[in-house]
Amino acid sequence: MSEQTHNEVGGRARVDNLVQAGHIGTVHVHQARALVHLPSFAFPPGQAHFVDRAEEQRRIIATATADPDGDGTRPRILTVSGTGGIGKTALCVRVGHQLLGHYPDGAHYLDLDDDRRDGVPDLAAVLTDLLRSLGVEQDWLHGDFRSLVRQFWDRTRGKRLLLVVENARSAAEVEPLLPASARSLVLVTSHGPLYDLGTTADELALAPLGTAHTAELLRLFFGEQRWAAADPEALHALTALCGGLPKAVEVAGQLARKHPHRSPAGLVERLTADLHERGSAPVEAVWDTAYAELGAEAARLYRLLPECPGPFAVLPTAAALLGRDLLDTEDALAELLAAGLLDHRSGGYRQHALVRGHARRTARAADPDGAERAAARTRLLHWLRRQTARADLLTAGTRATVHGELPPLPGIPDADLGTTKAGALHWMEANRHALYGAVGLAHTDDRDEDAVAIAESLWTHFLDHPRYADATSAFRTAVAAADRGGNLLARVRTRGMLARPLWEQGCFAEAATATGQACALAELLDDSYEHRRMAGSAIDFRGQLALARGESALAHGDRTAALADFAAARADFTTARGIQLGIGNAYGAALQTYQLAKAAAAAADHPAAAELFAAARTEFTALPGRARMAARTAFGLARALRQLDRHQEAEPLLAEALAAAAARGSSHDEARISTECAELADRTGRPEDAARHRARAAELRAAHAGTAPDGD
Repeated sequence: MSEQTHNEVGGRARVDNLVQAGHIGTVHVHQARALVHLPSFAFPPGQAHFVDRAEEQRRIIATATADPDGDGTRPRILTVSGTGGIGKTALCVRVGHQLLGHYPDGAHYLDLDDDRRDGVPDLAAVLTDLLRSLGVEQDWLHGDFRSLVRQFWDRTRGKRLLLVVENARSAAEVEPLLPASARSLVLVTSHGPLYDLGTTADELALAPLGTAHTAELLRLFFGEQRWAAADPEALHALTALCGGLPKAVEVAGQLARKHPHRSPAGLVERLTADLHERGSAPVEAVWDTAYAELGAEAARLYRLLPECPGPFAVLPTAAALLGRDLLDTEDALAELLAAGLLDHRSGGYRQHALVRGHARRTARAADPDGAERAAARTRLLHWLRRQTARADLLTAGTRATVHGELPPLPGIPDADLGTTKAGALHWMEANRHALYGAVGLAHTDDRDEDAVAIAESLWTHFLDHPRYADATSAFRTAVAAADRGGNLLARVRTRGMLARPLWEQGCFAEAATATGQACALAELLDDSYEHRRMAGSAIDFRGQLALARGESALAHGDRTAALADFAAARADFTTARGIQLGIGNAYGAALQTYQLAKAAAAAADHPAAAELFAAARTEFTALPGRARMAARTAFGLARALRQLDRHQEAEPLLAEALAAAAARGSSHDEARISTECAELADRTGRPEDAARHRARAAELRAAHAGTAPDGD
């Protein structure tokens, strides 16, 4: 008798015994074979090296060990999503091994890509393999797909099974594989979230590893000895290159083992080429597959997203790149999310740095002459330039600019900026990476007018949210764009814009060069209104530099130099005020009155400062849309009055200035006004109020550390 026949006879005998004993009723032969089948644990081994994911493991284990929901038949489902190479499989397999004891009826690992043809998995083949693992022999397998599904439900009812279903692309690929038992657990991995799997599925989106854990994983691959002997700077560069993707770390480790004598710096050079320039097949295979299965519009958007400046895109900027309406763009973005080629976090849609490199290489292959990408950048710059100008108008009101606002981009709606200055500033702050980056993008594309116009519109945002690295870089680029474009007004304006972040960072010599060049260029302007106004602006910036330099000298104990600078500043402001009055520019004249007041205050001429701040406040209050400057002059006047011990007059002015700063979302102004409120509270014997104001100022500075110095 063969071994198979022996097993069959033995199996039938055992079933007959159970029937005779009354434990079961009538059964079919194939059911008997299932009853005597030993549980299958077809589960792959875990990764050799694994770090972090402690919280994710805790969540999966909590889901697995929770009490079943009543007497239901739907298993517990947890989806694990994330871009290719982020470690979904390693996590599920690791936790699966920890949970095997909870699932005595078997554990099964199913990779749907193993049975996928032309993008569609052969679920009948998957179910056939599963049923075999559950003890159903070939002869007793039902032939058609629906019968296989029912047979699977029958075999899994009430069982404690663990299934890991890899590379699912939709709920339709998962539903037929769900055991009919609330005591079972199904872990599903996918590139993007499976929104259509129902509300009963828990979702777990994997983020890249943090820097410390990426370095820890690299150390495990390198080995302790080589890691300890390596140059820390090169190891830091290797860690950054991997971008938190365990698969990229694995490639780096394999490269290190393949070239044991190559220095870490050499490995950095090679890995940079592999991951960012040429592409690494082990890392990118899944992205190649995902891209190949995208629809035409989603594929085009994937190729174009790297053209967006900044770390993320929002729906309207993606629409501008694509040149389609918001609904079509939203569909394309959803397809990219589902494919794991994009993720959505607070702020917008983001491509992992390595995925972005893959998208760039894909774009070069599909668009070798760059025409598609150039057209997308043109649309994007048009849209960003228009929105920034609209936001600046809401924030600062009508003011002199070299370049005007563009018309709407056909088919793409404008951004919703709200109707208030605070709303416009909030939009600019939320999108600052794209806006400041757009200046450089425009200059690179030889679109000098766009570069200058966007930089101009960022000026008021910079005043309220000083971010020196961004602003200095963007304004330097704007100077270069203005010089190349040859627009004389732009050349004057951009140098003044650049000078302010320079002197506020203590770079007085470079700021002096910029203001000196601006004033020299202003002498070439004619006597027209716009040219005279720009000439006055250039002199004003030179005066502001002198004022800042004098304040710095005073802080360092050089009162003689400080007073000389303050005198130079007052002279420039007086000249600039005369120019603005001469052309009938009331706002420009009011601004110079304000500057004269600041210079008087810096020189400790408090009576003159109070008189000039009061005059400036009156002038700004009389002008429509100048509430921001009226509030600033109120603050300056309050400080001067405090110095003159006129405390009762100062207090309501400070309250007015503080409310205005909070309303427009200027954390810098709110912090310095809160500090002044504390000083006034100290002077008037209110220590609790002083402590409250100082705590608020400290809170604001902690939240925006390094963004701005104190002072005006």
